[in-house]
Amino acid sequence: MKKLFSILAMFCIFGFTTASFVQSAPTINESIPIVQGTLKAIDGPFFVIMDSTGKEQRVHVDKSTMIIGQVQLGSKIKASVTKDGHASAIKNVGS
Repeated sequence: MKKLFSILAMFCIFGFTTASFVQSAPTINESIPIVQGTLKAIDGPFFVIMDSTGKEQRVHVDKSTMIIGQVQLGSKIKASVTKDGHASAIKNVGS
């Protein structure tokens, strides 16, 4: 009987541990600013993005920026931007 309770206890502990790992899986951080629009120009290390209101925003791009999909002038893109204006990721979102 003790052996049965020990096995049952191990399954419960394993189950709770697994559940806590599932809950802590990486998610999109809602607090990271997103710049979305059309890539209008590439000015040295900066991408110039025009948003839907016509406002242009410059984001810094370097080797650490993750580029997802083919990004070229005229592409509709979405950029995750840090507080200092660096694009951590840029994704082609189509038309």
